[in-house]
Order: sequence, then C-alpha cells, then structure tokens
Amino acid sequence: MTAGRVPALRGNTAASPNGTAPSQVDRDPGSDARFRAFIEDKLDRDAYLFNNPDVKAAGVDPVEHWLKWGIDEGRSIAPRTDVVIGDMDHIEGASWQYFRWKGRPVAVRVRRPIGRILDQIAEQAEFDLGIVAAGAKAIGNLREFDATDLLARDGVHVSRIFESLSVVPRTVVATPFLCTGGAEKYVADLVQTLGDSVAEPILVVVTEATEKESAGWEALNILAPLKRHEVLFWRDACGPGHASAAVFARFLNALRPNTIIINNSRVGLDAVAQFGRGLSQYAKIFCTFFSLGVNGIGAPYGARFPRRTLSYAAALTDNARMADTLERMWGGIRGPGVVELPAKAMLVDETTFAARLARRAPRWANPDRHRRWLWVSRVEPFKGTEILAALAQLRRSDEFDVYGPVHGSFAQLGLSAPNIHHKGVLENVPAADFVDYDGFIFTSLFEGMPNIVLEMSQHALPLILADVGGLRGTFDDSAVKFVGHQHHAAETAAAFSTAMDAVCGSTGADIERMIGTAYQQVVARHSPAAYSQNVKTIFGLESD
Repeated sequence: MTAGRVPALRGNTAASPNGTAPSQVDRDPGSDARFRAFIEDKLDRDAYLFNNPDVKAAGVDPVEHWLKWGIDEGRSIAPRTDVVIGDMDHIEGASWQYFRWKGRPVAVRVRRPIGRILDQIAEQAEFDLGIVAAGAKAIGNLREFDATDLLARDGVHVSRIFESLSVVPRTVVATPFLCTGGAEKYVADLVQTLGDSVAEPILVVVTEATEKESAGWEALNILAPLKRHEVLFWRDACGPGHASAAVFARFLNALRPNTIIINNSRVGLDAVAQFGRGLSQYAKIFCTFFSLGVNGIGAPYGARFPRRTLSYAAALTDNARMADTLERMWGGIRGPGVVELPAKAMLVDETTFAARLARRAPRWANPDRHRRWLWVSRVEPFKGTEILAALAQLRRSDEFDVYGPVHGSFAQLGLSAPNIHHKGVLENVPAADFVDYDGFIFTSLFEGMPNIVLEMSQHALPLILADVGGLRGTFDDSAVKFVGHQHHAAETAAAFSTAMDAVCGSTGADIERMIGTAYQQVVARHSPAAYSQNVKTIFGLESD
C-alpha cells in the first residue's frame, strides 16, 4: 500500500453531526493512544471472535490481535464499521474519523443503521402490502452495499472515458504506474506475450499516475511492449471518482472484456473484492501477488487482498514460495485458485555468455586483486541497506558500488562509509559491463522473483543472494551462495561476509562451474519460450 497522508477536504461541505461544516480540525489524527482507546471502545469482541475462529482458538485478545495483525489483514472490527489505512485520496465526508497508528494514517467510519430505509418500506406498504411479503426478519436484514457518493458520481467524466478508447478491448490490464520496476516489467512481458498470441485489443489502464506524472515512460526499455497497445490514464479520464471501486467496476462492466488482469492496483483490487462476483460472470480475472513483505508491511496487498479476491479471481504470482504461501493460507477458498507464472528473463546467447566468462579469468587468477562488489536495486531499507552498511564496516578494504534510485539520502540510510559508492542508475542492465567486479550481492529483506538477479545471471558474475522470495525456485546451492536472514542486520552481514570469503577462496574452475550452472538454471525456467508456453496454458490460449 502506498504510504498515504491526511489531505485537506476537497469541496465537500456536508454538515457534520453537530450541524457545522467539517474543518481541518476534524482530521487531526492525534496519537497512537487515541486510536487504541477508540478501538477498545468500538471493537465488537464477540463478533470478532465469532468471525475469526483462528483468533479464538489462539486465545488472543481481540483488540491486541487486530492492532497487531488484523488491521493489515483487513479484518472487520464490528458490523457497519469501515476502516481505511494508508491512502486517503478516496475518503470524503464528515462521517469519517481520522487517526494515526504506528506512523500510518487511518480513517474509520461507523455507518448509521438503516432504520430510515425500513421506515420507507413500512410507509410504502400502505399502498402495496406485497412489499412486506418477505417478512420482518428478512427486511430487517437487508444486504447493504456502499453506493458511490454523489460528489464522486457527479465528477466522473463518463463520456471522456469512453471517447478516449479507439476500440473495445478484449483484455484489460490495470497497473498503478508506468516506471522502472519488477511488477511493471512483469505486466509488460505479459501484455507482449498475450498480444503476440491473440489478435485482440488490449487496454492498459494506469490507475494511480497521471499522464503528466508518467511523462517519458515510452523511453523505458522494459515498457516497450505497452506502446503497441492502448494506454488509458484513469485519473485524467475519470476525474474525482478515480479512487472509487464502484466507478472502476462499472467501467469494467461496461467494457465486458474476456480477461481482466489487476497488477498491484489498489482501486482494481478493491473493485474485484467488492464486485468480483458480477465481473467474473463474463471475464477471467487475475490478481498479481508477489510477496507478503515483512509481517505484512511493505507489500500489504499480498497480505490483505487474497482472502477477499480468491473467490472470483485467480491469484497470479511469479514465484513458487508465494504460490505455496497462498495455497497454505487461503487454499480452502473455492474459486479459480493460485497460478504460478515465472518471470521472463532477458537472456544472452551461449557465445556471448562464454565470452563474458572468459574475460573474468584474469581477475580470478590474481590473488592480490582489490575486492569490488556490485549491489543493484532501489536504495531503500526494504532492500537491505542496513545489512549493506554493516557489511561495508566488516570489509573495510573492499569496495561496494551501488546502483539504483535512492529513496531518501545515503546518510539517512546509514550508507556513508567511505567504501560505499553510489554510481547512479543503470539505464540498460543487459548492456552494462561488470567485468571488474568479484560478485553481485543481493541483500533484500523480501521479494517475489527479483528480475535484477535474473539479469545478473547473464553477466557471468558469482551471485551471493539473500534467501528470499522465489530465488530457490530457480537456483540451487550449486549455482549461487544463499544467505539466510538472521535476527539482526549485523549477524546477516557477517553471514554475507562468510559467503563472500568462500567465493574469493574458490578456484577459477569452481567459480566458472557455479556461474555456468546459474546461467543454465535461468535458461531452463525463465526463457522466452518457456514463458510463452506458460502464458498460453494459464490463459487458455492455443499452442502453436
């Protein structure tokens, strides 16, 4: 989930319960203690234990369980109560109360009883007794749904949405951004293969970034396949209702595609969770989930949405570890099930790989060489920057070259050691020259199937990898050096250092054998041919 903020009220002047217009003061989030007190008062303990038998069986206090786990898993605290964490862009109106919990914004709404609706039914019964034929109990338990509020409905530019489409698509792909990233490459490869296999229009809906914010996406190599298809920027086309799941579901319903693919899109996942039963009547739906993050933090879509979408949509993942986790946690839910589609790798031919391998031989033959290590990723805490900092302290005579966009500053991330050097962003990883490095180190705390590791396997580098995500689904211990995460970053750094020493102490022949094995294992599982066949099987397309 994208880290949200509490925005100022935008044009909504509905009266608050005391008859006054809501102000920014109403959105004062207060402290963790204020939110805890609110939850202790509002959480229906009996209902929570009844609806969550796992909590009851564990003997855990409902309040403590919800604050620690339930909030990220989307568990309800009480009937007629809505909770939103993180992104507040789609929150409007005076019925919401605002808090902060563990640094994240939270909004809670307690919906009023439907007594007035029941009164209207009773009044109508004076003219048509048949309206009460269902009985008092049935009427009193009428199902409710969250209708789109009038502000959002009036702000949806319906004509602009449909006028912007040149054709009616048979496949709709929803993705939040057009940028350099693993999830973006995954969906671009999928669009390319589907487009090559079926001569039908594909629509890519960018649900969070505007066209202005996405300027320059056409120049990104990994997104090149999308240029062949129609791209709709949802926020620009839709207007104020862009964050409404109901609006997005109505849009999909009007298009009636054969296939819907939701890739890390919040509004898309909400639409499937709330309206999947209807959408799945005419379309096969797939929702991508790559990892659970660390205790559900960092990648909460994989932690919170499968339980709500699996009845209507297949869970599509790129790695066996996540597929096994999804099956273990939610495999009992009847629906399309869990599907693994390993990512497609950009492979070099055997001649090119052999040439790269040969260029490294002089370096391995020199025992007095200065050790240099390559680290490529987004430079942020979840990628293991604390481990990298500790590793640089352990190996002060080694040099660590870091490539990737920086989230924050090197000083804030603890990467100020003199032997850590930021080299900028790699525009073209396959074409880069890494001959002067002793190996590639990957310290990430969690992953799906990291594309950068697949790309590095083509550069004839020894791979020293954190044992995360789907890496063991591709590599074994003969191909790479795996490092398990320990309780503390310093302990993990020490384990990495031991693995690096093992690489440096290996013979040239042993290193060549390890690197060659890694290359072959990637070819076997992630080649374009294997990927294309997997797509055809999963999406029910005819084989060549």
